[in-house]
Amino acid sequence: MRNRAGDIIKIIILSGFLLVVYSCGQLEVDIEVVNLFDPADGDYSSPETEVLDWPAAGLTIDSTSAVFTWRHSDPNYYYDPTHEVDYAERIFYRYRLNTSIWSPWYSGEELLQQDLGFWTFDTLTGLHVLQLDYLEDINYNFEVMSKYPTNIREDEWPNISFMVDAFEGVELLISPGQVFADSGTVFYVNAKLIDVTDFMGIHLDVSYDNSFMQLQDYALESDSTDFLLQSAGHLINFIENDTENGRFQLDLGVAGGAVTGVSGTGNIVRLIFEHTGSRGQSVISISSESMVRDVYNNSVIEHIFSGVVSIW
Repeated sequence: MRNRAGDIIKIIILSGFLLVVYSCGQLEVDIEVVNLFDPADGDYSSPETEVLDWPAAGLTIDSTSAVFTWRHSDPNYYYDPTHEVDYAERIFYRYRLNTSIWSPWYSGEELLQQDLGFWTFDTLTGLHVLQLDYLEDINYNFEVMSKYPTNIREDEWPNISFMVDAFEGVELLISPGQVFADSGTVFYVNAKLIDVTDFMGIHLDVSYDNSFMQLQDYALESDSTDFLLQSAGHLINFIENDTENGRFQLDLGVAGGAVTGVSGTGNIVRLIFEHTGSRGQSVISISSESMVRDVYNNSVIEHIFSGVVSIW
C-alpha cells in the first residue's frame, strides 16, 4: 500500500507540472534556435570567402586552364550533413574575370539544379569549384564575393591577379577564350593574332553550334584596321557567312604597291552572337584549315586556339 500511495503522489505531481507548462492548448518548450545568418546569433560571422585553390597572386602560369575553389572562412558555415540547416548550400556567390560585369548570384542549392558544368557545388566537401579554360596569354584579374540569404554582403572579397604565358610563337585564337554571358543575351568574340611577323593575309574558318548561338553580325573593328594597316596598304576581304550551318569564313589580305608586312598583336574581326539555346557551354572552333601567311607567302601560324562560351 505504501508503494502504491507513492506512485499516486508522483502521478499527481507530474499532472500538476503538465498543467503548468500546457497553456492554451500548446506545450511551451524552450528550444534554442540557431541562425548563423542572423547577426544577433552568438556564433554569427560576417560573409567572408576563403579561396583554397587558385593561381597564386602575381604568378605566371604555363597553362590555359585554372581552377578556383572556395568556401566560407568560418568552420561554422562549412558543409555538414548532420546539420538541420545546411549553411554552405544556402550561401550565395558571384564572380567576375577581367570584366566589370558580375555573374549572377548562385547558391550551392541552385547550382545543383542548374548543372552549369563549369561552376559546381560539391556536396561532399561543401566547396564551390570554378573551372576556367581557354585562357590566353594575358593578365587576368579574378574576384569572388559572397552574400547571405538575408542579403548581407561581403565587404572585402578576394581579388586575385595572375598571368598566363603558355605558348611561344604566332597564335591565332578566339579572344576572349572563355566568354561568360547571360542566357538569351548578345555577346562577342574576336579572332585575334598574337606575335605575328610580316603578316600579309589570312584564311579564317570558324564554326559554332547554331542551336546554342546565332551569329548576328561581324565587323572589321577600328583596332583591327589600325593593326592591319601598319604597312599603309589597303584591305581586301571576302566573307562567307553560313548561319544555317554555323560557319563563318574570312579571306583577308593587305594589298598595295611595295607593301610591307604587319607585325605585332591585334584583332582581325569581331563576331557578334546571340545566345539561343540552353545554359551550359559551347565551343567556337577555329578550323585547322585556317592559315596565316607572311610577305613571302609562308605559313607562319604555330598555334590555333578555339574558345568556349559559358552561359550562366
